[in-house]
Amino acid sequence: MKKSLWLFIMITFTFLLLLGCSSNNEEADKGESDDDSTKSGEQIEISFSWWGDTGRHEKYNEIIDLFEEAYPNIKVDRQFGGWEDYWDRLTTQVSGGNAPDVVSMHQFYVSDYARRGALHVLNDKVENGELDLSDFPEAALDSGKVGEDIVMVAKGITMPGFVYNTAVFDDLGIDYPESDWTWDDFVDKAYEIKEAMGGDGWAVEDGSGGQLQPLFRYFARQSGQDLFTEDGKLGFDEQVLTDWWTMWDQMRQDGVIPDAATSNEYEGLPLEANMFATKKVALLGLPANQMYLYEEQMAEGEINIVRHPHIEGGPNGEYIEGAYLSITEDSPHKDAAAKFIEFFVSNDEAIKIFKTEQGPPAGTKASNLVMEELTLPEQRAVEYIQTTVELAEPAAYAPEGVNQVETLFSDNAEAIAFGQKSVEQAVADFLNEARSILEQ
Repeated sequence: MKKSLWLFIMITFTFLLLLGCSSNNEEADKGESDDDSTKSGEQIEISFSWWGDTGRHEKYNEIIDLFEEAYPNIKVDRQFGGWEDYWDRLTTQVSGGNAPDVVSMHQFYVSDYARRGALHVLNDKVENGELDLSDFPEAALDSGKVGEDIVMVAKGITMPGFVYNTAVFDDLGIDYPESDWTWDDFVDKAYEIKEAMGGDGWAVEDGSGGQLQPLFRYFARQSGQDLFTEDGKLGFDEQVLTDWWTMWDQMRQDGVIPDAATSNEYEGLPLEANMFATKKVALLGLPANQMYLYEEQMAEGEINIVRHPHIEGGPNGEYIEGAYLSITEDSPHKDAAAKFIEFFVSNDEAIKIFKTEQGPPAGTKASNLVMEELTLPEQRAVEYIQTTVELAEPAAYAPEGVNQVETLFSDNAEAIAFGQKSVEQAVADFLNEARSILEQ
């Protein structure tokens, strides 16, 4: 009987002990993230993708190295490429369910990905401080929203324009472009440049196609229209597109801009080998934050920037542009991804590396810190951004299907360039197919 009683006590004690351990484990699990092991110290890997040139890749790798030092249990798989390759790859990755944990995002494409449920809504992480953006001005935070949902975090804010090298214009004996110029002024300046350059180059790269924004979007907005309406329909008419493609086609036929074959030859080359860096063209449409990269490549002269041309008597075309970071919905490591984003936009050493790589940082502390680190070309860029951002007006988000519409725009512009379609035929084909994609 004593042996039986002793056995019962031991069994009961063991049961209670196991029950207590189980309870403690459950409490520990509640404190742990559901999607990663950042608190436990277990080794995990997240992936991060971005677009850019060689200089940006080097900077981003430096920032990632700092992050991995701060969080030794988190490794970052690094994926990068050129602008067009980046979006093609991301579309394929999202469709295949293997998108990176953290992706670079852009205002033009965000609504397409968000409306397909590809991006994780960050509201809860921001509200509970897990993703600390308390230093962000409200406008910067709101710029990452689609509707009421925060789906991206601003790395930097920028404004585009046309850049030129003062030394090139001085050598050609041509006056610099005025900041408040019209498209007629732009065309006149292009012909003046071509005449001075002769057979050594062209005035400007072919800006007729490729992407819907910023160039064509500015033109449409200056015409009192836009790329899209608030309800996701096509926002510009036949006349606007006809005027746009006609202007560029005439300059191409007159040899003021490169022929289609030459444009294709230079497409996708690294910055140091492109047409502007090698002085094959004298003007280049560019986000202001990239000005300093070209000044580093050129032995003489300053890289200055002027606004995009405007339509006489029309409204401004400017709207705020930026570069952002998002977490994909299928990411198994959302907590680690949030730590990475917070580090990227708020760590002092990361900010000093980033500086104005994709525009001045959005956070108040970060933007103040970076001003102390800027070179003269970077200061000129910030001054330009600060001036032109005051002219910016809201722009409608792109609807679902924007990637298809942009490809259609590029394909038809290229068909004109190669002489495969007339402007009239390309306009008709684009409008019919674009409206079909957007179900108008």
